[in-house]
Amino acid sequence: MVLTLLCPAVRAQMAYSVDTTTFVIGDQVVLSIPLTDSLPSADMLAQNGIVVVRQYFDTVENNGAKQILHNSVLTCFDAGEHWLHIGSADSLLLTVFDVEGVDTSSLDIRDIAPYMKEGYTFWEIFRWILFALLIAALVVGVIYVVRRVRNNQPILPVPVKPEIPAEQVALQELEALRRRQLWQQGKLKEYYTELTDAVRRYLEKGHGIFSTDMTTDETLEAFHRSAIYTDQREIMLRQILTTADMVKFAKSEPLPYEHDRSMGNAVAFVQQTAPKPESDEAEKEENQ
Repeated sequence: MVLTLLCPAVRAQMAYSVDTTTFVIGDQVVLSIPLTDSLPSADMLAQNGIVVVRQYFDTVENNGAKQILHNSVLTCFDAGEHWLHIGSADSLLLTVFDVEGVDTSSLDIRDIAPYMKEGYTFWEIFRWILFALLIAALVVGVIYVVRRVRNNQPILPVPVKPEIPAEQVALQELEALRRRQLWQQGKLKEYYTELTDAVRRYLEKGHGIFSTDMTTDETLEAFHRSAIYTDQREIMLRQILTTADMVKFAKSEPLPYEHDRSMGNAVAFVQQTAPKPESDEAEKEENQ
């Protein structure tokens, strides 16, 4: 139902409309007023128990022409008749009814019930555990990085290749020298230099005898005091070093069999003085 009221004083210029004049407590009605220079505010319409919910503008078409309306949404929470004064000349009677079947005088009004506490679910607990683990991992990671930086160590340790035993290096070098056949090509000095260098490096890395910085006599003397000394081994080492000295310093030319003998003694010397595997040592102790 749309009710249109005309102001007696300026009947042709101003009109008001409301969608209904009767409603139930709490319902809302809309009062529409065409756009004018003097529009009632919310405070002006809030009278006689009437409450203004909100106000807004709307555009409608009237006989093909667009018209702007000022809308006020009204409500009331008191049953009875309420006069709404619009401006100085117009009044509107709004009738508000109680909700049928509800006797508020007989109702037992109670306080709002307290919040119900529900137990935590598995995923809620797991989420907090996971969060705590992440925080702990972050703290441990920060401590680890700080310690590595303070100690001038790489943050991520670089894997180190296991060092090849000295005896294996020496045997590989001697085998490579044998295959090159230097003495067969007349390169005797180069052959004996590489041969003795391989043996001297083995003594230094394998047994702590710094032979690379010693003469032949000093090397033999240090070997005589070492734990790997035997008469047979000293004979082999002496033959290798003295023959090499004769070639390098005295320009001697040994017979071919002496070249092979020097190589054979070098290989046998490394093999005999190399550390024995733990299994072999245990077997030797059992036999004793």
